[in-house]
Amino acid sequence: MAEPYFQFKKFRVYHSAGGFKVGTDGVLLGAWAPVCENDRVLDIGTGTGLISLMIAQRAKVTVDSIEINPIAALQAVRNVMCSPFSNVHVYNEDVAEFVKRGNKYDLVVCNPPFFSHSQPSKDMSIRLAKHTVALKPQDLFVHVSKLINDKGRFAVIFPKTEYDVFCRSAKTEGFFPKDVLDVFPQPDYPEIRLLVNFTKENVGEPNRRDFMIEKSGMRHDYSDEYKELTKDFFLRF
Repeated sequence: MAEPYFQFKKFRVYHSAGGFKVGTDGVLLGAWAPVCENDRVLDIGTGTGLISLMIAQRAKVTVDSIEINPIAALQAVRNVMCSPFSNVHVYNEDVAEFVKRGNKYDLVVCNPPFFSHSQPSKDMSIRLAKHTVALKPQDLFVHVSKLINDKGRFAVIFPKTEYDVFCRSAKTEGFFPKDVLDVFPQPDYPEIRLLVNFTKENVGEPNRRDFMIEKSGMRHDYSDEYKELTKDFFLRF
C-alpha cells in the first residue's frame, strides 16, 4: 500500500505518523499567520512539517521546527528534504529543552494540543498531537515568552471551547490579542476555531473579523475568502 500523502501546489506532505494528519486547522494557520520577509520563525509542535513548509513558501524566512514525537519529526525531516525549501530546520526536542538554546524569534506559530476536555486517546502519538498531556496552554505561553523578541508575534489556533483557558494564560504572561479570526464552518453553524495573533504590545481592542470556510451546506462549496486564503497551496484552487 502506498504511503499516504497530501499534495500541495509546491510541496508534498507525507503524514503516516499517527495523529499528525494534514487538516484544516494547520492549513488555516499556515496560510494566515502574519509572516514578514526575513523573519526568523519558530513552529512549535510541527508534526510532519505542514505549517513550516507553508510559511517557507510564503516569504523569505528561516524556520526552526520542533517536534517531541520522534516518528513525526523524522517524517517532517523527510518532507522538508523533498520540498524546494532549504530554510526549514527540524529538531526532535521538547520545547522546554529548546528554550535553553536562547534563540529569539520574530514569529512563533503553534497548532497546539487542545482537547483538554475530552478523553485522551490510548495511542501515545495521537495523545501527544491532540491532547494537553505534553503541552498545556499556560506552559505554552511561558515558553513563548522566552522565545519571542520584543516586537515578535505569536500566532495560534484553538477551539472556541478553549478561549477562556488560552486568554487567561496569555494575560498571565503579558500577551495581548492583536488580530482575531473567528472561524465558522458554514452559515448558521456555531464558531469552531479562533486564529489569534498575540503580541507583547497592548493595542487595545483587537482587529477581529469572521471567516467562513464553506458558503453553503454542500460539502466542498468553499467560500471566496477561504479560496483566497489558500489559493497558493491547494491544487483545486
